[in-house]
Amino acid sequence: MNTGSTAPTAIDVEWQKRRMHHIFATDGRAVIVAMDHGIKGVVPGLIDVRTAVRAVVSGGADAVMTTLGMGRAVSATLGRTGWIMTLDSERSVAGYGVEAAIRQGADAAELKVFPGSNDDEKLGELRELAAQAHAVGLPLMAEAIPVSFTDTAAHTVENFATASRICAEAGADFVKVPFAGTVDRYRTVIEACFVPVLVLGGSLQTDPVSALELAADAMASGARGVVFGRNVFQAPDPERMVAALCEVVHGGAAVSQARRLIEH
Repeated sequence: MNTGSTAPTAIDVEWQKRRMHHIFATDGRAVIVAMDHGIKGVVPGLIDVRTAVRAVVSGGADAVMTTLGMGRAVSATLGRTGWIMTLDSERSVAGYGVEAAIRQGADAAELKVFPGSNDDEKLGELRELAAQAHAVGLPLMAEAIPVSFTDTAAHTVENFATASRICAEAGADFVKVPFAGTVDRYRTVIEACFVPVLVLGGSLQTDPVSALELAADAMASGARGVVFGRNVFQAPDPERMVAALCEVVHGGAAVSQARRLIEH
């Protein structure tokens, strides 16, 4: 870590590039599986965390996102798969989050923020974390949710574009946001953000094919990948689900082709 100056050194910049390559594949795209849901307790699909991670790794996930505790538990299972450590907490983690991520060997860190919620503390925390992370070469992802998870009236294309841009301006290296509207309309979100945008999966879809369709729409709009959680680890076959997502995200496959992987 940089214990002297807060200015990034050439080594720090190089480490950030190396870590980003553990998140994004050589095509610049990423299939990330969010597995941090256990932060609130026991979640179906994540009871045996090593088995759950082993399945998505076998399916070809570029990275997984977990809490610190789960990350430590599955470190031997990850292999070469990237690890994003969530820094979401009841209190600000600006005093220790980046150092904890570096010490645990994370390839990136993540923080959820809620632009438009009148909670400036979260955005302030993001700015602090971004400055600290850049000083030691750690990529930082922001999950941008306008107002709150439950205020769906605020989840418009315009608000997603604004929230993504705010996070990029705060120093996030890449952002993840929900999808809304049509492919053409969602392109405004991508165009307004100067860092890579990933689309999150949201609630569990009743039909796994719907999740593939969401991924296809995300890629058609110009997103750089997806961050899916329940739609992977609670799928009938998580390994095949990841493989199908990789076909869409990395292979450019049509949903009609990729769905064959989850229908056998």
